[in-house]
Amino acid sequence: MYTGKLFDGYNINVEDKNISSFNSYPHSLEYDFETYIEFIDFDKERETDILNGRGFIIEPSQKSMKKDLVADNGIYSPKFGQTLKDLNPYIDRYKCKCGQLRGRIHSGIKCPNCGEVCKFVDDDFGYFGWCVLDELYHIIHPAFYKKLDSFFGKGVSVKGMKRSKLENMINAGDILEKDKCIKTPKQEKDEPFFAIGMIEFYNRFDEIMEYYYTSSRSSKANYYNDIYNHRDKVFTHSIPVFTTLLRPINIDGGKMTYEETNAIYSKINASVTSINNSKTTMSKIPRIKNKHLYNLQTRFMDLYNELEKILSGKKGDFRCLLGGRYTFTSRNVIVQNPDLRIDEVTLPVLGLCILLEQRIKNILSRLYNMQPADAHREWRKAIDSKQPNDMIKGIIQSIIDEYRSKGMRGIPVIINRNPTISYGSILSMYCVGFTDTYTMGVPVQPLPLLVADFDGDVLNILLPINMTFIKHAWAKFNPRNSMYISRNDGYFNPAVSMQRDTLINLNTLARLGRSSYTEKELKVKQWS
Repeated sequence: MYTGKLFDGYNINVEDKNISSFNSYPHSLEYDFETYIEFIDFDKERETDILNGRGFIIEPSQKSMKKDLVADNGIYSPKFGQTLKDLNPYIDRYKCKCGQLRGRIHSGIKCPNCGEVCKFVDDDFGYFGWCVLDELYHIIHPAFYKKLDSFFGKGVSVKGMKRSKLENMINAGDILEKDKCIKTPKQEKDEPFFAIGMIEFYNRFDEIMEYYYTSSRSSKANYYNDIYNHRDKVFTHSIPVFTTLLRPINIDGGKMTYEETNAIYSKINASVTSINNSKTTMSKIPRIKNKHLYNLQTRFMDLYNELEKILSGKKGDFRCLLGGRYTFTSRNVIVQNPDLRIDEVTLPVLGLCILLEQRIKNILSRLYNMQPADAHREWRKAIDSKQPNDMIKGIIQSIIDEYRSKGMRGIPVIINRNPTISYGSILSMYCVGFTDTYTMGVPVQPLPLLVADFDGDVLNILLPINMTFIKHAWAKFNPRNSMYISRNDGYFNPAVSMQRDTLINLNTLARLGRSSYTEKELKVKQWS
């Protein structure tokens, strides 16, 4: 079974225990595969990490940043890995399984403790620390907190602050009035569990869920079922602390700069320490415990939201690290070309230079006897000049003619317009020529499929190089082959018909000479 662990509380599983694949989606005629999101049980995950030597328990907060920075098992523990700013940044690059032998000086030596050879190891981003609450206390899994927040709905405002019913329930803190007298919040009619606190919320969770489900059964069923399908994962004692390699901290000249999650983790560890502390009489009061639990829950959600902000969005890590242009692709503004058939396009010669880079270099090397470096310079010169010379244009035309000799009308390309939300958003077309402009010519017939027009819309172009893929794409995504007939009702697809103006002009042209023909001649002409 393939399982990819993510910090935000999810596993991605492929349900087949006999297949393990990290590079491609598994395919089998004997099994049906399904990829789905699964919530992580943080407590079980922590136990597994500790058992396998993949994590450690974070020690209580020292209430001092200087002490936390040097703590062996703190939130900045050196167990997460060394950086170039550490005193001995390469000490952990070579070590045995148990860590007794560390440093390159022990490379190749067998450890007497674990029996493993000391060897080079890379950074381990999957090594976690864990802040652990006492078994008596619980907080809500952040992913389920959002589900519960939606399930319960909006609550009454407290002191002018808008809050959800969930927040009103778990926040048992007293309200300080203007006269500095402590006032306990009153229960509202539609909020019978107002200010019960986190401890009571955990103990009465099923009762609370049934109450709100019964009162709004029709609209809350999906949330209710989703939560109860994972009832054992709603509450947790464990908070994962990811590696410092992904949340760097720097101290230079007495000035400290750090990634924002470090400040949140410091507050989380302080809250966990306060909750677990039972030495003082004051710390045993439920009201005090509820206050710390509420603060911990709030900070846990701050961490969750901060990670969502870092990872998601246009400027998130996923888009920045994984985004970018693929090989054999280009992107061009479209213009109308009425001379083209429904599955034909023309591309700018500069775009074709980029798409056909390897083909052009190979032809320059083999037919023009250029060295690979000279061929690259010649191609580079054509790109930098923005106007390829006649030799490069001749090579591109020869490539188009080569595809025509194989029974195709031109170079097969895949065009796409974002967002890809319908069947016609991806089309298999033929590039039948090129222009000296920076725009690509397209026919008017497939525009409704692409939901495009000629006001600056841009299309993505992909050059497929695998003939098997080209054949499949031609059968499935070529508008001439697969889109003239509607998949909905089996009739002619109006989305690929000629434009209204074109039909009117053709009909007018056809009727101009009708009066000069006899009925017999019209039948011969097969005019209707």
